[in-house]
Parts: sequence; structure tokens; C-alpha cells
Amino acid sequence: MPLIILCGLPCSGKTLRATSIARALESEIAVFNAHTKKNPFDPNVIIINEESLNADRNLSYKDANSEKIHRANLLSGVERLLTRDTFVILDSLNYIKGFRYQLHCVAKGLGTSQHTVYCIATNDNARTWNTLKSHYPSDVFDSLLGRLEEPDARNRWDSPLLTLMPEDELPASFVHNMVHASVQQAPSQSIALKPLAETNYLHEMDLTLKAISDAVLEASRSGFMSGGELKVPGTDVRVLVPSKGVSVSEMGRLRRLYATNLNRLTIKIERGRIADGFVEYINQNLR
Repeated sequence: MPLIILCGLPCSGKTLRATSIARALESEIAVFNAHTKKNPFDPNVIIINEESLNADRNLSYKDANSEKIHRANLLSGVERLLTRDTFVILDSLNYIKGFRYQLHCVAKGLGTSQHTVYCIATNDNARTWNTLKSHYPSDVFDSLLGRLEEPDARNRWDSPLLTLMPEDELPASFVHNMVHASVQQAPSQSIALKPLAETNYLHEMDLTLKAISDAVLEASRSGFMSGGELKVPGTDVRVLVPSKGVSVSEMGRLRRLYATNLNRLTIKIERGRIADGFVEYINQNLR
């Protein structure tokens, strides 16, 4: 069943929205079963959030290391509970696009789809709601406000994207289509779990990232037309060369960050898919 990822500022109404989606799913499933003569459709609907993980918000976001551990716990919860017969609603900040990409890969690797729900709120409203609910200390809250990497429907890991203001009703079609269409992403050969030896996988990944990095740097040194589309090894996706060019340090930083994101996954991705993803990651971060 699909993975539904909520994201937004702290205290932007995500938990309220997650509860609303869960109830709507359960209601739509009941209506579907009342009108079908086939075997009953009986999936579970589960919400994963700080409460379900018994995680303290204040401690989970107090520093970078605590956040890293907390995101790993959220990812582990999704990997454990997302199955062919369980809808999973991830109710957390989910404000880092790299983390949303990891979640997208997990969903696709399990042969299901992923949907993103962006809960919009102004900084002032979120701060007011935080004061009323006492969710985060003011210093932690203020720090979190500036970290949101807004979802973008042009990114496949954020698509399909539903953007909602606090006063917006949940569109009936959002839940109806999810239940009735029953369209699940087939496990892509490039994403599915592969019985590769760990050392071979890491070696293949390093070779792929290095070949692409070298090609981009060589094109930059040779005066490749800024703003042009560069063909690189291992993929048909083109690098969009920025007008400012690309430095060795920038390319090295992106290569390390992308490799770190891949290493956090518990599934192994085929070499061709690694290349596609790295080029897309470059294009997102070298604008």
C-alpha cells in the first residue's frame, strides 16, 4: 500500500492532517467493501510519528546527531511497517529533500507508491501554535524554522504532491484514487533488493560517481558552454551545467553527500539507477 509523507514547518498541522487522512482512508475502505462482491479489501492504516516511536521531540531535534538518529528511526519504522497490505502515514517534519528521496526509494523498492502532503503555515502562525502546544523549546523551534527544503512536484521523490493550507479540506479524490485505483509502482529492477556483495556494491557505486564527477569537471575545465546539457557516463539524464561553472570542491562535496545518502539505505540500487539519481542530485544542487 502507498506511503504518505507529510512535511512542513514544526506545528503546521501535520499531525491533525495525518489523523484526518487516516480516518478518510478507513472510511473509503469501508465504502469500497460495502459495494464490492469480491474478497474484502482489508489493509491496515498506520501513522508513524514521534509518539508512535516514543521519541521526545525536544531531544530528537536538539542537535545534528540527535536528528540523524531520529531520522534513522523514522526510516526504520517505514521499512518495517510498509507492506503490500499496510498504508503508512509518516507524520514528522521530513523537511530534508535527501531524506524524502530515501523514503521514495524504500517505497519503490517495496513495489508501492509514495505521496507527499505539504502542510503550509506561516512562521508566525507556527510559532503561535508552538507556544500554545509547548511542543518545542523556543531555541529549537527557531532553529527548525530555517531548515525546511520545500517539496517540489518536479522532483519525482516529491510527486505526486498535495499542498494544503490549514483551512483547506482534504480533497476527496486524494483518498478515493488511492484506494480505488490500486495502482502500485512495480518494483523497478533498478531499485529492487539485490544480492550483491557489500564490497562489490560500494566499489561499483564509487566508480559510477567518480566517472560522472570527472566528466563534469573535465567539461568545466575545457570551457563547455555554460547552461548547456552535458552527456555523462552511465545515464541518459543530462547534467545542466550552471553558468558559474563547477569547482573541484563543489563536485567533491556533492559526490560525498550523495554517497552518504545511498549508504543510509538498506536496499542496494543498480549502477544505472545510481547514475540517474546522481545527475538529478547535481542538477538540484548546482543551480
